[in-house]
Formats: sequence, structure tokens, C-alpha cells
Amino acid sequence: MMQFFGLDFGTHTLKAVELSYSKGGKPQLVAFGSVPAPEKSIESDSSIDQADLIKSIKSLLKESGVKSRKVVTAFPESKIFSRVIEFPPLSGQELNNAIEWESERFVPLPKDKVKISWMILEEGQKPQGENSPGKKMRIFLVAAPLDLVERYLNIMEGAGLEPIAFESEIIGVVRALSLGMQEGPTTLIISLGAKTTDLCIVDGGIIQFTRSIGTGGVALARAIERELGFELSQAEEYKRAYGLLEDKLEGKILKVVKPVFDIIVNEIERAVISYQTKMPMRPVKRVVLTGGTSQLPGVVVYLAESLGIEVQIGDPWIGISVPPQFETEIHSLENQTRYAVAVGLALKKFER
Repeated sequence: MMQFFGLDFGTHTLKAVELSYSKGGKPQLVAFGSVPAPEKSIESDSSIDQADLIKSIKSLLKESGVKSRKVVTAFPESKIFSRVIEFPPLSGQELNNAIEWESERFVPLPKDKVKISWMILEEGQKPQGENSPGKKMRIFLVAAPLDLVERYLNIMEGAGLEPIAFESEIIGVVRALSLGMQEGPTTLIISLGAKTTDLCIVDGGIIQFTRSIGTGGVALARAIERELGFELSQAEEYKRAYGLLEDKLEGKILKVVKPVFDIIVNEIERAVISYQTKMPMRPVKRVVLTGGTSQLPGVVVYLAESLGIEVQIGDPWIGISVPPQFETEIHSLENQTRYAVAVGLALKKFER
């Protein structure tokens, strides 16, 4: 089988994960690692910034021990347009026409400026009789601006990599964290990132709903910087040390970051209500957290109390065979929360 690796362009770090597997067995961790991301990372069109990024990618591959030069990577949710859509059971040209029509409704760019891709989540079922409502098919639709695709292709070429596939980050996260969710309750996956918070509701192992919120960990640090007069680097340190804890520093950090974090909480609540209005028989019963900001002290308890739902940290390594030399590293909270996207991208070849 073709050997490739998952590459995650994070705001603060670049992460790579390479897996292998034997027929019928679990995927096995071959190599993984991270390096600091250049300041402007993947977002800049500047040739100088892109040269810095290419240099960092090469450093990442060398330091992590990743051997393959074939790669699966992901577009940030904030830079693309994605949606779960429903149709009556369709096939062939009817389905293509329906998808094109739907994409024109929600993508705010001309169709010659975007690359459209989609995947069938559920096939659907036609009515079996007069009183049968049938079952709609569900499609996950993604539209990526062509200039974004071109930028990624140029960077991959400059780094000496061969892109096998581009996905959305949330697809990678869901793939890594949804192992074993087929029989579990309806689950809200929350990826608390640096600049955005990405939401995905999964039921029976199938994506039902997605949304991206334009607020993340950087906004929390900016609040500390602004209110307490710190440098941003110092504000980041205080954020990571005290997070949402009420009993530290007399609750001063919590008082500052709470209004910003509550914006995230309010958007999460709105997303859950929107979903449950359509699916009242399958309410969200569990929240799984990932992303660098989910490491903040007190986040799990704060969200559980705010949402009234069980909250836990997701483990992207749970379905992977890990050699002894990696055991200590992958069980750290930092490496559980940071690697979900990269693990999910590397797992693409193990999809059933």
C-alpha cells in the first residue's frame, strides 16, 4: 500500500504523523513530530513567507523521521466553505446538478473561483410505501478557493512533497476521534484552536453538522494583554498557566478571559440548539475536546458546567498501535490535544 503521512499546518506549530499497517491489524505509528510554525505560516502569499514555511516543513520531516514524501494535508475551516446538506436519494447527473445548485446557494464566490468536492455520508433510502417517509441522503460539501489550493500546491512542490489529497481539518479531527463512536451517544467534537473553534456533531460515526467559530486561544491571550497590560508572550504564559481556574491569582485571569470564552460557549449552545431542532430524537449527550486551547486549566470543567453535558479530552492515538519508544510522548496531554488533525490525515488510507 502507498505510504504517506499527514501534515497539519497549525497556527503555532507544524505537525506530521506517519503510519503503517499490516493487513487486518491496527495502523502503527512510524514517526511523528512538530516544529514551530513561521509567524505567518500558510496564510501569506508572500514568496519570502512561503520560503520560510518550506524551510520549516523540511526541518519537520528531518526532525520527526518521516520518510515518505507523499502527503495528505488539510485546509483550515476558516478558509473554506463546508456544510452538511440533505437530498432525496439521488445518483448520477441528478446528484451532480443538486450539489452544484446547493453550492451556489452558500458559497459566496463565483464557481470558477472555487474547487468543489463532496463525500456521501449516508446513502439515503426511497420511501418503501405510502406511509414511509424514506430517508434522505446526506452529503458533506466543501468548497476551497482556487488561490488557496494553488498556494498549497506551490508550497508542497517547494518542499519536495507530492500531495495525495487535500481535506478539511474537521474531517481529519473526526476521523481521528470518532473511532468507537458508532455505538456511543451523539457527540459534539470541539476543536479549540488558536484562531478558530471548529464544531462537528457526530452520530453513529457519521458527521451530522459542522460549524466554525472565529474565536480561539489567541483572542483569550489578547484579552489578557489588553486588560492587564502584558506583552502578548507574557499573556500567553498566564493563559496557559491559569486558564479558566477561579482559585488562581484570585480569579483575575478568569475574570479577563471569561467574556471572550463565553462568546465561544454561546456559539456552541446555538449550534447544539440548531442541530437538536432538526434531530430532537438524537440529542447531544457527550462533548469531546481537542486542539491546543483545550489544554488550558479548567476548560473541561467550565464547559461541562456551562453546557450541562459530559465533557472529555479526545485521544487521537486510541486506535493506533504505538511502539514502546513513543509511549511516554503520546500519552502527554499536549500530544493528545495537538495531533488530532495530523493523525486523522494519516489515517485516511485506513478508512473503511
